[in-house]
Amino acid sequence: MGKVLSILIGLILIALGVWGIMSWSEEVRYFVKGALVIMAIIIGLGIFVFGVSELRAGGEEPSLAAEPPPPSQPPTAPNP
Repeated sequence: MGKVLSILIGLILIALGVWGIMSWSEEVRYFVKGALVIMAIIIGLGIFVFGVSELRAGGEEPSLAAEPPPPSQPPTAPNP
């Protein structure tokens, strides 16, 4: 029941959004343009920070191409 209700609420909000764009076209366009610019800046900053942190953390991770350590040999008993 919760999934159906969330789908219905989503469809209602989409319809209200489309109606709002049609009825308040000029004001809504300015708002949407401003919101898109701000979202692009925030998402760009997030991706930039993520990329820089990946570059900094890249040296700390062990290389996958490194050779595995040699197997340890069991101690041998001395010959008398």
